[in-house]
Amino acid sequence: MAKWPCHVSTVYSYHHGIHTDSDPNRSSSMIKTGFLISCAALCSTMLAMGAPKDSAPTNNEDGTNEKLPVVYTVPLVGQMGTDIHEDLIAEIIEDIEEVQPDVIIFRIDSADLGTNQHLPQFNRLEAGKFQLPEYRNMCQDLHTKLGHIDQVVWIEDSVGISSLLCMAWPKLYMSEGARLYGLQNLHRMVQNWNDEDIREKMEEAMEGQARGFFEMGGRGEYARVLGNAMIDPEKKLSANFVGRDVIWLPHTEGMWLVDNNPEEVANWSSKTALDTMLIEDTVSSLEDLVFVLGYREYEHNTQGDEIAEKYTNRWRGSYAKCKVTYEDYRADRGLGTTNSQARVLMAKRKQLEEVLNHMNRYSAVERRMKDEYGLTISQLEFDIATYKDQIRQAKDAQRGGGRGGSRGGRGGGLGGGGRN
Repeated sequence: MAKWPCHVSTVYSYHHGIHTDSDPNRSSSMIKTGFLISCAALCSTMLAMGAPKDSAPTNNEDGTNEKLPVVYTVPLVGQMGTDIHEDLIAEIIEDIEEVQPDVIIFRIDSADLGTNQHLPQFNRLEAGKFQLPEYRNMCQDLHTKLGHIDQVVWIEDSVGISSLLCMAWPKLYMSEGARLYGLQNLHRMVQNWNDEDIREKMEEAMEGQARGFFEMGGRGEYARVLGNAMIDPEKKLSANFVGRDVIWLPHTEGMWLVDNNPEEVANWSSKTALDTMLIEDTVSSLEDLVFVLGYREYEHNTQGDEIAEKYTNRWRGSYAKCKVTYEDYRADRGLGTTNSQARVLMAKRKQLEEVLNHMNRYSAVERRMKDEYGLTISQLEFDIATYKDQIRQAKDAQRGGGRGGSRGGRGGGLGGGGRN
């Protein structure tokens, strides 16, 4: 049974009046009797309480013992496709299924660009990965396996593919000053096709995949209009309002103009998102959000935060080691002082095996190594098999007096540089 931080404070008070008189023996007897009665009462109460439970009721501010609602936070922070990854979500789902909280809050903070509008910071290696099928499966699992639990998204900042993830939920909240930008990169991905027919088909396929997230988020008939406007710069967006309902329009004739720039997509600040009722409200903190959700008191389960932190530390630590090993491999470092061709080849094979182990252990490491060095698991497996053949040939040559087979010295086999 899952346990989470829970402070329970219960105070029991007993008072027994003891009459004393001038007879010391009688007084002593009554004191003993009173003491025994007090002990019996205390033991009876403790037995009635029973053993401690994982989720005991808590004394609330109003003096009641009703169980506080449990709020489970899930930080989706960092790079899409690595820090925010399907392996992490699988761990989170397993934990939530045990905890069974009253509400899940997905806190999204993932931005490909910094906040300096004059000098926007962009790190290509830390930009979100375009793993749309994996993201779709993540969202579907969260909706289907945890669909009986109330779920909301709190956007602290979202620039890039993470904005697609945000739209997969109907209940959105934003921090004041937060951004919901960046889906134009999906459109740019398919612009490299020279053939116009192929390019148009690729655009439609990409936009169709992206619309699936808007449909999961309950946008219904407006999923296409909203999705297209946030992805394709050529699409327009405006809105009409009927009471609390928003009618999204694929042109500029609505009451509220959102986007008419042919070079930009529809991006949202927290203010414009609130003004157009794309989001429920803006909030300043977790406490503020929980209050807006209707909970005056709550119990905060932080296991999701701990799981996410451990996962990120593990994969990034593995990635750092993987890079060092591969850089050593490329530079012919760590081969020892041997002049034996077979030993040199074995050392280089071992380095590649270490790299492969890191990439097999975390697909986040695999994605980063592929982006940075062009490495794939299948390529590494092929190179390792090649080294094994060369090692066998080198050993045969040594047994034959050093004639024939592979040439001696370092840098034999596949070479220290590997593949770029």
